Amino acid sequence: MSLSKYPVNLERITFAHPSTHLVDSDPAPHWRNRLRRRYRPAGDIAITCLIRGATCRAAQIQREFGVKVVVADLAEENMVRRAAEGADVLINTAHADFPTAARAILDGLKTRYERTGRKSVFIHTSGTGALTDDASGQFASDKIYQDIDCADIGAIPTNYVHRETDTMISEASVEGYIQGYVIMPPLIYGRGTGPFSRTSVQIPALIRAALKLGQSIHVGPGLSLWNGVHVQDLVDLYMMLLEDALTGHPKAPTGLECFYFCATDTYSWRQLAGELGRCLHARGALKMPHPRALLPEQELEVLGTWSRFAYGSNSRSKAGKAFTLGWSPKHHTTGIFETIDAEYNAVVQEGLNGHPKVHEINDTFNK
Repeated sequence: MSLSKYPVNLERITFAHPSTHLVDSDPAPHWRNRLRRRYRPAGDIAITCLIRGATCRAAQIQREFGVKVVVADLAEENMVRRAAEGADVLINTAHADFPTAARAILDGLKTRYERTGRKSVFIHTSGTGALTDDASGQFASDKIYQDIDCADIGAIPTNYVHRETDTMISEASVEGYIQGYVIMPPLIYGRGTGPFSRTSVQIPALIRAALKLGQSIHVGPGLSLWNGVHVQDLVDLYMMLLEDALTGHPKAPTGLECFYFCATDTYSWRQLAGELGRCLHARGALKMPHPRALLPEQELEVLGTWSRFAYGSNSRSKAGKAFTLGWSPKHHTTGIFETIDAEYNAVVQEGLNGHPKVHEINDTFNK
């Protein structure tokens, strides 16, 4: 049975996620509960989580949260396609750069549209890595991407980070068989609330680097600028777009304008390194509070293959559409610095080497 609140049919939500990342650990059970609390439907929502890897985690999710779990790798295109075919809503938090999986999802949603005449809502997680330059910490860019008019985003080459998949979703939205939305978060900070990973990526990696080297670090002079968003504010944006999409008369644009920024904080890498150094020094973890530039020969070992991309580039965006639609983030301006202490506690608990090296992914992008 569908939620009586909504003109759009909502019986099945499918999540594609690996169950090991911060954003992925939060959505499915929590969103189901929020929908139930808010709208008290006569029926129920069937939620399917497609996860990669550990069968034991699949069993735990099924047991504790009462959702169906499909264990499949994103490369298993037939399984991904079949999972998509039955979805009124599909939310992808698994991978921003897996075009064959995205194509399988879109093929499944197109088959569903051709069979039923109903568009599925497809919310895809991308990132502002698509906006990055090659500054390597040497300068602060004054370029700020806007999402009120997405022409600048659309002009980024499709062979750049995230862009191939993002473009596929935008084009499918224009074609008309999905309501597509591409959320582009910047650095995600804060603690998750899901059953598995509650740890973000970039700040814990910088904490581990500082503990290994005995001093907080930045790439080059650390002048480049990025944005941040708290994970709970990010989840609220997903929920807002989903609720809007299901009204039958959505206010949120799709098609060529389907891209959504969600930046709330702005910082330079040197500023972040300075705050991190002060926090860890105050905790007695570092002998000195001030940061230093990471030696080039240390970058690969300490921060991974994409150190300059992930910790030395400029990536600036303004969340115009989200705020216009009523998004109301609870963490502002300095929220990213206020979470360093909690992230340090998590790193200590998990162990210095307890988290995979950052950005060790296939180098499939032309820089």
